[in-house]
Amino acid sequence: MWPAPSRPTAERPQTDTTTLFVVAKGPNRGRPLSAAGLRTVFRYHRERAVVPAGHPHALRHSFGTALAEAGVDLSVIQALMGHDHVDSSAAYIHLAPSLLREEFDAARARLRTRP
Repeated sequence: MWPAPSRPTAERPQTDTTTLFVVAKGPNRGRPLSAAGLRTVFRYHRERAVVPAGHPHALRHSFGTALAEAGVDLSVIQALMGHDHVDSSAAYIHLAPSLLREEFDAARARLRTRP
């Protein structure tokens, strides 16, 4: 079991900013989290987990792909990812060849059963 922290850091610090992600601890606690700060947090946890490679942006690709594989409409993915254009969201979707084959076969089966 993990030891309990000496002071709570699991909750969002009190802050006046409307920014979603803020610094959780240290001298900048409560200030908006910068891109460099996110990379630092990501690198720290990647090293602790002994994951040799990876970057925060890969999470966006995983998110877009997971939504597409779950059957979420591309326009909804676009809204969730905050893109202005559907083409931008489509670039984040990386479907496995087996899933593409399954979808293709299902579409052909639907065509064969049409009156």
